[in-house]
Amino acid sequence: MDRLNLAFTFLGRLLKEGHRIDAIIFSPVLKCLCSGDRMRDAALLLHKMPKLGAVPNGFSYSILINGLLSYGNTDLALQLFFKMVKIGGEWEPNMVTYTTIINGLCKESDLTKAFGLYQQMYSMGIIPDIVTYTSLINGLCKVGALDRAEKLLLTMVYEDLKPNVVTYSTLINGLCKHGEIERAMVLLHSMKSKGHEPNVVTYNILIDGMCKNAKIERAMELLHSMKSEGHEPNVVTYNSLIDGLCKHGDIEKAMVLLHTMKSEGHMPNVVTCNILIYGLCKNGEIERAMELLHSMKSEGHKPDVVTYNSLIDGLCKHGDIEKAMVLLHTMKSEGHEPDVVTYSILIDGLCKNAKIERAMELLHSMKSEGHEPDVVTYNSLIDGLCKHGDIEKAMVLLHTMKSEGQMPNVVTCNILIDGLCKNGEIERAMELLHRMKSEGHKPDVVTYSSLIDGLCKHGGIERAMILLHTMKSEGHEPNVVTYNILIDGLCKNAKIER
Repeated sequence: MDRLNLAFTFLGRLLKEGHRIDAIIFSPVLKCLCSGDRMRDAALLLHKMPKLGAVPNGFSYSILINGLLSYGNTDLALQLFFKMVKIGGEWEPNMVTYTTIINGLCKESDLTKAFGLYQQMYSMGIIPDIVTYTSLINGLCKVGALDRAEKLLLTMVYEDLKPNVVTYSTLINGLCKHGEIERAMVLLHSMKSKGHEPNVVTYNILIDGMCKNAKIERAMELLHSMKSEGHEPNVVTYNSLIDGLCKHGDIEKAMVLLHTMKSEGHMPNVVTCNILIYGLCKNGEIERAMELLHSMKSEGHKPDVVTYNSLIDGLCKHGDIEKAMVLLHTMKSEGHEPDVVTYSILIDGLCKNAKIERAMELLHSMKSEGHEPDVVTYNSLIDGLCKHGDIEKAMVLLHTMKSEGQMPNVVTCNILIDGLCKNGEIERAMELLHRMKSEGHKPDVVTYSSLIDGLCKHGGIERAMILLHTMKSEGHEPNVVTYNILIDGLCKNAKIER
């Protein structure tokens, strides 16, 4: 019997034996229902509590509000909150209730309502605490209102509320996520000068921010600083640095760092391995990536679908389709279910290696296994068919994807328009352009460049010039490719002056 059933059994016994029960006894049951995604049952129990002799109090409502917010039901949570305000008395929302709802609104980026409640707190004589301010700072950072977030930090200090490491880390995180590394470093020094010691989370945020902003050297310096100050880096720290080095093309330094973290007793996890395997594959070092997979398995790390997708992608990009297919069977045999990304990678690889029939077979296989192809899957197949000269099959596939509820995007249209133009079917390509517009797809510079190229190559230079003016009038700026196509077309059509 689970905890919830035990609680209900206990409540039932108390009621049956005639014991007087109050709202406090119901609190654990409400919490269990909310954490178990049984919000409707929790609301029903709250409604029935008075009939059972237990009038809900403010804490009872706060439990339900917190549950609603955790499942994204902000509107219902607000309704319940304002009901508490209206009833008043012992149901009057307290500082915890206000902070809970403010935090939920900030997570939804509804800052107008969040700050409205913040002001209401003051009018009710409820002083916001550090958690309230940290929630508001987090909300401001999410929407990029960094100046307001910094001012709010100063407001805390002015009101004799000392920001803690969580508050500082929240603001540092916001600054880093918006590329404001220098401001984040100033804040780090400021918190230190005020006696607030940063923790490993603070350093991880900064190191990750530096790596994501291509400041690898400074991130490495910060790693040494945190160590010298007695802060032990963890696997998250090293993962950020290894990822930064891989993205920067420094695979060897990333591998050295892997050995460093191991020597310090920090065991890499599946994320570490995935970062390195992806980096090695991107660098064309497929054999080393495969070796790392075997090493990973021997050390007890279980690869996941991300690991296999990176390796399959690497093999496909280097033309090793057969090895990629073997790896698909390996992952299945090990109990790792391929996803739509896995199949899309393989289908794209098969198409790019002119194995269209096998790609189509794989499409049917993925469908039969219950995997729904997406627009990326279909784009790869349509592109492969067009490049293979099978325009009609590509058009049939377009209708198939639509019938399955997969709407084509601008990439799909561009592939087909380019294929039709290369096949000399300019009129059909122009028809597709008009249909594309009527269906709400906005053509881009690639669309127009393909059509202009097709017109130039088939003697429609005047129409190509008209299309150039059309694309400009629609706000699509021609690029160097567009102009080169036109210049080449004009020269070949003996219109040198133009």
